[in-house]
Amino acid sequence: MKIADNLIEEIEDVLAEAHQISLESVPNAISLTEKALFKSQKIKDKNAIHADALNQLSLLQRKNKEFATAKSLAERAQSIANKINYERGKGDACYNLGTIYKAQEKYSEALPYLIDAVHFYAKIKDYGFHAKTLCLLGNIYEEFHDFKNAYLAYEEALTEAEEQENKNLISDIYLSLAGINLKSEKVGKASQLIEKCIKIKIDTEQQEKLASAYYLEGKIKAKAGKLDKAEASFKAALSLFTQYNLQSGMVESMVKLGGVFYEENKIKEAIDLLEEAAQLAEKSHFKNSLFKSHHLLFKCLKPVNTSKALYHLEEYVKLKEEESNKYIQNLVDGYEVISQMEDLEKDAEIEQERASIIEKKNTELDSFFYRVSHDLKGPIASLLGLSDLVDKDIKDPDARHFFKMYDHQIRRLNMIVMELINITELNYRDIKLTPINFYEIVDNCISAYAYLPNYHKINFTVDIESNLYFKSEWYIINTILQNLIENSIKYVDEAKEEAEVKIKIFKSKDKIHIQVIDNGEGIEQEHQSKIFEMFYRASANGSGTGLGLFILKRAIERLKGEVLVKSEINIGSTFEVKIPIGQEQLK
Repeated sequence: MKIADNLIEEIEDVLAEAHQISLESVPNAISLTEKALFKSQKIKDKNAIHADALNQLSLLQRKNKEFATAKSLAERAQSIANKINYERGKGDACYNLGTIYKAQEKYSEALPYLIDAVHFYAKIKDYGFHAKTLCLLGNIYEEFHDFKNAYLAYEEALTEAEEQENKNLISDIYLSLAGINLKSEKVGKASQLIEKCIKIKIDTEQQEKLASAYYLEGKIKAKAGKLDKAEASFKAALSLFTQYNLQSGMVESMVKLGGVFYEENKIKEAIDLLEEAAQLAEKSHFKNSLFKSHHLLFKCLKPVNTSKALYHLEEYVKLKEEESNKYIQNLVDGYEVISQMEDLEKDAEIEQERASIIEKKNTELDSFFYRVSHDLKGPIASLLGLSDLVDKDIKDPDARHFFKMYDHQIRRLNMIVMELINITELNYRDIKLTPINFYEIVDNCISAYAYLPNYHKINFTVDIESNLYFKSEWYIINTILQNLIENSIKYVDEAKEEAEVKIKIFKSKDKIHIQVIDNGEGIEQEHQSKIFEMFYRASANGSGTGLGLFILKRAIERLKGEVLVKSEINIGSTFEVKIPIGQEQLK
């Protein structure tokens, strides 16, 4: 027993030395921690030192951007900590997993781990890590635009950091609070907080983190219209980010500085800097910085080089769509995770209250979509009108080529907005049951898509059970049939001489069955489980938005139904919707 105790003390000393070395050299710290982990294998029974060594190595590998290795080590540490009920090990493992996912921008996956880490650190009264984790939790809430919970996390973290007189942590929290105040348009408050942050970081010589503070100061000054001061702050940030080889910060600072140069009418300096930023962003796969660079380059070049300006506009539009989809999906994931975490905190006795919270979150999400979609309708309508006017005046073939690409993306964005409105209206409409005339709905849906290419090639067959009586929500049934029929028309197999679309509707014992069968392109097996996801498109050649089948599924879920898909490439597809019949309609 004494030998084991001595070995544990020896391992603890090695881990402490590795931690100290990590401040200067992460690779050397990794090497030393691996030696400590190897020594721990000599101890037969798993105990806290095994979890500590694994957790420390996980943290270092995450700093080294070896995320897969870091994740595996943290999961091993978590497994051991759970088996021996080691609270510190559980907290550190959750902290590591949360920060790994956060570094990879997988915020919905990071959130549950950071919430658990907060719980474990509070339990063992480690208020330093508790406050630090709360600050990270606030960052995640910000990504979900949940500013209320972000503020609460930051304020609680600040109180604890001030009680411990932890100046480094206090300055980090000031930085986060300054950022969220800027996002909330509270520029004066943000300015006060960033000044406090910078003063502490200078006093405590936190040079690496000072770069982020100068960067945010630049954004605040730019927002206040103080361009000369914003320029000085962004230059200071860029210098420090470059000194510490922090490429993401370098690129972001270059983009912001380029934007300031543009506003100051220093066009040549702006173009030179933004072109360099775009090259670095593309090389390092910083898509957010890349599309911002293209947008600013378009604005800078528009008066002097139309061809190059249109190229950057094309790249901006293409990347902007990807980022917008990612942004919306991130919000959806965030709301789902927050709802799930709230669910887990509730007791079985308050089941009804839990359901109310979930419904509220879903309503907030729908409300968000509804507001954003309607806010976008006006500007998009203006762009479409402007596009129609400009179309008549462009004669140059190259300019016209790029204009057509721009026009296509605007019209595509308009389709997305209209379908987002459609999604929210599915839930906002009051339930009103009316007798459904399937013949009329099917006929109207088929006629509505006569403008689509290849429509004239299709032979439609309609087979509806006679004397079929069914009461439901007309708008929802129409949405279901409209999306199924539109899909079958859009994806006609052009190689076939004759296209077939068969619509069959009948009643079984307790369900209404709607089948739409076609001999179109078909869907590859690997895509079939994903086609109902938001923005997912199984065919790169399709002109759709990736929302049609998502809307279809939402409509079917409202009626508590289900949808089945059978499809083969070059053979065709069968979609079958089953809608339960209410007891009062069963005969």
